[in-house]
Amino acid sequence: MARVVALLLGLTLTFIAGFSGNALCAGNDLVIADFEKWPNNLGGQMGVYGSLEPKWEDKAKVPYSWVYAPDVVGYSKDNVHSGKQSFRLVNGLGANAAESWGSFGMDMGRVVDAVPVPVKIESKDVSGYKYLTFWVKGEKGGEHMEVTFRDANAVTYTPQFKYKIPDATTSWQKIVVPLDKIKGKIDLTALDNVSIAFGQDVSNDKGPTVYLDDFVFTNSQ
Repeated sequence: MARVVALLLGLTLTFIAGFSGNALCAGNDLVIADFEKWPNNLGGQMGVYGSLEPKWEDKAKVPYSWVYAPDVVGYSKDNVHSGKQSFRLVNGLGANAAESWGSFGMDMGRVVDAVPVPVKIESKDVSGYKYLTFWVKGEKGGEHMEVTFRDANAVTYTPQFKYKIPDATTSWQKIVVPLDKIKGKIDLTALDNVSIAFGQDVSNDKGPTVYLDDFVFTNSQ
């Protein structure tokens, strides 16, 4: 009888354990960022560059690109897909408003040309996954974006490959990037960076705003 009780207890604990982790994950999914902590979920840094860079002294008056958390002026849970935080991108209202390009980047491996290397993380092998998925919500709808990639062979920060995605809508929509579309153009066994282009270079004027959440490599859509 004791063995039966022990077996049932073990099965119960196994069942509970299967649901006690991050609800975002399924099986062996690889979460790049859910924006609930810093740095990203893989230990790499995140940053906004070019026309997305904030003007920090104006952040109480002007919407700015950065982690969208409950302490942000005007915070609304509607702009978060899961958890308490997302990441907001605002083009052309910050420190470099006249810049012709804007990018939000998530490092997964080495940081190109940084001396010393600020975070020592290894390039990620994502060749076993079929998709990169994430969620997007636009402030007004119609905001333009591209997903860009860089692998361990890159010698500069310039993206090696760009993938056009649908324009944002005013509701949360799931973006699915089939990795077979970039295979052969990017070394998926040594991926260093995934970024979102959101500046004038992808046809955004000044002021467009989007919210991003839950970047995941997965085998299911």
